Amino acid sequence: MRWRRALLLCALLSPGAAAAQAPITSPAPDAVAVTLYRASGRDAETPIDRDRPQGFALVTETRTLVLPAGRSVVRFEGVAGNIFPETALVAGLPAGVREKNLDADLLSPRSLYDRALGRRVMIRRTDAKTGRVVVEQATIRSSGEGAVVIERGGGFEALGCTGLNEAILYPEVPPGLSAKPTLSIELDSPAATTATVTLTYLAGGFDWQADYLLQLSPDGTSASLNAWATLASSDVTAFAGSAALVAGRVNREDSDAESPSGDELELACWPVGAPPPPPPPPPPVMLAAPPMAARMKSEEASDVIVVASTPVAIREQLADLNLYRVPGAVTVAPQAQKQVGLLAPAQVALNAVYRMRTNGYVAGTSDLVLRWTNNRASGLGVPLPAGRVVLFGNGASRPVLLGEGHVADKAVGEKVEIEAGTQPGVRTDIVPLGDPGISRSRRFRLTVTNATAAPIRYEAEFILDPQQRFGGAGARLPVRDGRPLWQTRVPAGGSVSLDYVLAERR
Repeated sequence: MRWRRALLLCALLSPGAAAAQAPITSPAPDAVAVTLYRASGRDAETPIDRDRPQGFALVTETRTLVLPAGRSVVRFEGVAGNIFPETALVAGLPAGVREKNLDADLLSPRSLYDRALGRRVMIRRTDAKTGRVVVEQATIRSSGEGAVVIERGGGFEALGCTGLNEAILYPEVPPGLSAKPTLSIELDSPAATTATVTLTYLAGGFDWQADYLLQLSPDGTSASLNAWATLASSDVTAFAGSAALVAGRVNREDSDAESPSGDELELACWPVGAPPPPPPPPPPVMLAAPPMAARMKSEEASDVIVVASTPVAIREQLADLNLYRVPGAVTVAPQAQKQVGLLAPAQVALNAVYRMRTNGYVAGTSDLVLRWTNNRASGLGVPLPAGRVVLFGNGASRPVLLGEGHVADKAVGEKVEIEAGTQPGVRTDIVPLGDPGISRSRRFRLTVTNATAAPIRYEAEFILDPQQRFGGAGARLPVRDGRPLWQTRVPAGGSVSLDYVLAERR
């Protein structure tokens, strides 16, 4: 008998049979670093989706834990709400992780209501007859998918349909709800210790893009360039620490993270009438030319923050990708956008050309196109991440907007071409010359008029049918990409013409 009692005592004292210990909570990281990756399916012409950014982030957190001996549960509060829990790695623990869990049921109006289904709550309402505020007991009988149906005094009624103030008062916070997204792990520690651990994971709901501000010189031969990076987050967690951006396409399958249940509670009266009209679209990202600074708040409480005089990011090579490390501390705010400096200001030598594409019969629009080679000779010679371009010109007293375009990822040595849109000061007309009759060839005159105050470079690109033949333009025109190309210079306030013939091939 004694040896059985001794075995039982040893079993009770062993770590595996110890009584369950209270969870160890890490309320926030000591330090955090966030690396943002662009949405893989979004091209340079498409802006960031403000409501649902489709990129992702690599989050690295450093935390200090006081661990007891034996088995314990550690709760990491304040992780990303859109975390991919299967990607979480914990380094620095005295022993391996036995289990990982994501506690994504956040404390919110909706989760409170759903947890109160079938339970007694207090209803605070204004009496329609006396105008007095009264509080009475009721039981919630409907889920959060439509109208609020409550049972009171043996009958059922819909809440919030009287036009008077009505509210639900909950007696307590239901168990299992967390005010922050929480990742919990279960581990075994051979001895009590204080450990500094590193938690690394991927999270969805992030994105970034480059935004270029170009101010064109009056003669169209150069432009001053400023480059900013717009950071976007739809997550509920703020990350204050170091930030980095990865330019390039990362091979990763899209998978939407399970959003935490921190949604608003939107309930209708019963019976439900016609649905309300959709909200207006959010305003676009505000771009400000340095040294201006602005802050804008949208109807969805999404902030766009433009920071003036921000140090530029430091570029590093990451295999075939480019990593831009933002100097200093950066706060990636929840459900917000902000801008940080990306590239140092530069003066870029370029060619500004007004281009018109036509089938030879009808004139097209005259679009301003900026061209340069991305090398040191042009004033750059650094990789250019994909993004949007805003082009300014010199007005009488301040810069004026000339157009917007976009640029794809450009490596050093590549040619850059940016279409900045139609310019009203340059007009092209095509008129037939003579009676066409039954001839297989027709003569036309193309006239370009420059109403601006400076001479311009102009080119007309003829996109012809395979059965057509182009000729009669005096000197033989050069061909680019198989298309006849007329290049000329138009003086300020002047015009230039080209006569040509379009003939059917026999």
